[in-house]
Amino acid sequence: MKKLKAEIWDKVQFIFRNYYDRMVHAALYFNGNANLGHLKKAVWYIAQQYPVLRSSFKSNIFNPYWKINEISEDETVQHVICDDLHKSVTAALAKEISPKAKKQFEIVLHTCGNQCALSVIVNHMCLDGGDLKYFLSKVKEAYNMLAEGKALETLELKKGTRSYTQLYRDMSEEDRKKAKGLYVNVSRTGIKNKFAFTDDKDCTTRFNFVKFTADEFAAMRVKAKSVGATVNDIFLAAYAKCIYKYIDGKDKRLAVTNMKNLRYHMADQDTENITNLTGFMPCVLESADGSFEDILKAVSDITTKAKNDKFCGLYGLPLMALAFRLFPYGIAEAVIRIGYENPLIGMSNIGIIGQEISGYTGLKCYDAFMTGATKFKPYIQLTSTTFDGAPTLCIAQKCSDRDEEKIRALLKDIKNLLTEYAFS
Repeated sequence: MKKLKAEIWDKVQFIFRNYYDRMVHAALYFNGNANLGHLKKAVWYIAQQYPVLRSSFKSNIFNPYWKINEISEDETVQHVICDDLHKSVTAALAKEISPKAKKQFEIVLHTCGNQCALSVIVNHMCLDGGDLKYFLSKVKEAYNMLAEGKALETLELKKGTRSYTQLYRDMSEEDRKKAKGLYVNVSRTGIKNKFAFTDDKDCTTRFNFVKFTADEFAAMRVKAKSVGATVNDIFLAAYAKCIYKYIDGKDKRLAVTNMKNLRYHMADQDTENITNLTGFMPCVLESADGSFEDILKAVSDITTKAKNDKFCGLYGLPLMALAFRLFPYGIAEAVIRIGYENPLIGMSNIGIIGQEISGYTGLKCYDAFMTGATKFKPYIQLTSTTFDGAPTLCIAQKCSDRDEEKIRALLKDIKNLLTEYAFS
């Protein structure tokens, strides 16, 4: 039996399985029809190079690991013919892959007349948003090589460790020592305010979106730059102000935790293999009940200070590593559950979906989005991606009809606030 070591974030994502579905999601919509054979061969070839994608997670009280499996080309991509692309795609994205499954990804080609779409879900234990983008880019590259009659053996793929310790690789000896000593639990903000979900039990996975045009986004960027803020600051500030009126709790303060891509600590800003390199960057506001301009300034000040910290996002990693080092996994899981708090209100900016992901030979991509894990109540997260200069904000949530009404109202509030601000 071939085994693969389970890294820290593989284990932590598994520990947090009761907070979210552990999936990362992506969808690409095209004019034209994709070649199913090329897709299957492309995905199969890449899965051969990255065994974690075709492994089953074996959890035990001592030392969990991945059991590597063999898969065939026919197991890599499913094909469905539908009469509503978006409905078919979101239904596929709502599925959940068991850690015990033979493979940790599910890709579906949806065909609707002369259009098609790809839906992709991957177990978050295997990779994060940054490496989901890498995986998708290599699928596209392999597909194009096959379309052009090229051998996949010439496809360049990164190969190296999946360990979080690669984060320290390019640091000076002094900084490396300090970073490995950051035993600070940033997950605990002390703020219990949360989104006012209902107590409804009839919950299913829902994806709700708000989209901005390229012109709206361009105006936002100009406005952000004029006050020394980033676009991410504007999204975060709007999210904070709008969610504030849906809050259940007495604390005036509000904590929105950003998921921080830790690759920027490395010289080439990339992982050595597909893995998770993500950290917490909490944004704690004394209040989100003021004007949008005041909230934006507070957010910008907080995020600027955080980004100027050379160890941003690295706090707490040594604590988790220590727990797994000192205790058998069964005890470490209990310790981490007690010590760490999953953010009640989160935000993740996955970034741009560019031609390296969407540029399939013979197809024209007209829409695309990605989103993080589907959260379970009381947790909620807003994810942003940008395709063709136009952002999409998404909340993936397991919730009821009444909860979904509130989420749609929240997204509508964010849309109205930001468009008004952009053109004021």
